[in-house]
Amino acid sequence: MRRVRFYWRLYKAFLRTSLVREMEFRANFWAKVFYNLLWLGFFLVTLKIIFRHTDSIAGWNEAEALVLASTLYLIDALISTLFYFGLSELPAMVRQGTLDFVLFKPVDAQFWLSLRRINLDQLGSLVVAVLLGIYALLQLGYIPPPVNVLLYLSMVLTGVLIFYSFHFMMMTLSIWLVRVENLWVLSDVFAQLGRFPTDVFDRVLRRVFTYVLPIAFLATIPAKALLGKASAVFLGFAVAWAFVFFVAGRLLWKFALRSYTSASS
Repeated sequence: MRRVRFYWRLYKAFLRTSLVREMEFRANFWAKVFYNLLWLGFFLVTLKIIFRHTDSIAGWNEAEALVLASTLYLIDALISTLFYFGLSELPAMVRQGTLDFVLFKPVDAQFWLSLRRINLDQLGSLVVAVLLGIYALLQLGYIPPPVNVLLYLSMVLTGVLIFYSFHFMMMTLSIWLVRVENLWVLSDVFAQLGRFPTDVFDRVLRRVFTYVLPIAFLATIPAKALLGKASAVFLGFAVAWAFVFFVAGRLLWKFALRSYTSASS
């Protein structure tokens, strides 16, 4: 219990320093918020253009596609806020030798690397994602029952954990691939595939993206759960995948550290 309180105090310290950092560059903060909103605007315009020529795509009408878009944007904002940019600095830390300072700290290195940098400029994106989802549900004339909302939020959290673990594993590879600077591209490809509803793929790929490489849990299945089109059984799959990915990432990190040669060696 004492250790839990220690890490909670440490996380609050990360949050304070992140807030101070953002307030030191307020213009940059608002520029990032504006950029994120602009990106969402272009995405919605593209969606609108597509549905001017068709009523549905792979069984998704325009309002349902907006639910999917809001889910995608919500998960993306959570990822960007909580850990993405902090972990993406790991390859540079390995090349520069600054990872040594992290490993000598009296704190779990994975915790420090993952959560030390909180991007508060994504908070506006989180609000917009929620408002977009509410607007989409109003367009559908559908009020999801509380159990669907709970299922949805649970799947969103497991989707974030799945991506976190995958991204962490990709960044961990930098301990061996020291000169490879853009390992984040591998994670980005994983996320980009999750932007599409898995229904647009054939049956084989749908099964692969659900039961082999759980891309469907990044947006498609959570959105379906909110709309009442996915059963609670999928939550069990989501939790199982999140657990497997997290444990795999942890084991890979521990194994990689055995091969790590510090800058002082």
